[in-house]
Amino acid sequence: MLERALQYWRSIAPRERRLVGLAALVLLLAVFYLGLIEPAWQGRQALQRELPTLRQQYAQMVALGAEVRQLAAAVPTGTNRPQALRDSLAQSVRSAGLEPALQKIELNGELIELRFKAVGYAQWLAWMEGALRETRMRVADVSVVREADAGVVTVRLVLEAPRREAG
Repeated sequence: MLERALQYWRSIAPRERRLVGLAALVLLLAVFYLGLIEPAWQGRQALQRELPTLRQQYAQMVALGAEVRQLAAAVPTGTNRPQALRDSLAQSVRSAGLEPALQKIELNGELIELRFKAVGYAQWLAWMEGALRETRMRVADVSVVREADAGVVTVRLVLEAPRREAG
């Protein structure tokens, strides 16, 4: 088969050989461009479009990691004791001005139960958000009952102490 192709090649005119060679070169360059250069070029352009977004996401991750380390360092190990958490919650209730509405704050193992009567919902919610952030406690159970007055509720809240991590 190869011998037959060589024989055909020799039989055609030199001008036709140049044209066939030129066509083969153009075909080879087209395959090279479409197979190697163009996909790499398109990939580079896609990366240039995505890079600013990826850098922004990376910066957010770094900032969130720093915030996690800061929050982890903010709560000393001694305050993970349930009694210390109870005292911290009682202090935050006083500083938020919710002490008149507080009926009960009781420690039961790793759980702390708080009961509020006739408390402003928005004020209680703002206190709870801050208290959870400061103490890193989790809500184990909550019951909110609307009172007759607008924006006033009775609340039963059970908080769970943060889990101690081994380390």
